[in-house]
Amino acid sequence: MGKSKYGDKEFTKEQRLTQENQKLKREIGRLRKILARVDLDRYDQVREIIEEHYAEERAEEGQQILSNLKQKWKCFECEEGFLEITLFNKINDTWYFRRCNCCGHRTKSQKYDSNRVSGILKDEAKS
Repeated sequence: MGKSKYGDKEFTKEQRLTQENQKLKREIGRLRKILARVDLDRYDQVREIIEEHYAEERAEEGQQILSNLKQKWKCFECEEGFLEITLFNKINDTWYFRRCNCCGHRTKSQKYDSNRVSGILKDEAKS
């Protein structure tokens, strides 16, 4: 198979690929020098700022979800509090009931299944 050469002054395919390869090698060297000059301490500061920003966004989303749950499980007797899930063990099974955090209103106890039951779990550290 012959070389695709149209004239004496044109590059062959191999010469063109060699020249392109040399340009890419020079570009890689230039980029490596730029990376070596980057201050790594500054990178850590930028990363911390980005993480703080995402943490603030997640905290806002969490507060919004919590307020939606409080509105959904609002106590219909006192209308000030909300119903919290209280878990307890009964003969090798986990059961739950919902109790208002303001008044003493509560629901009947039922078997607990984490996939089906949604709501605000009672914080055991408070009680």
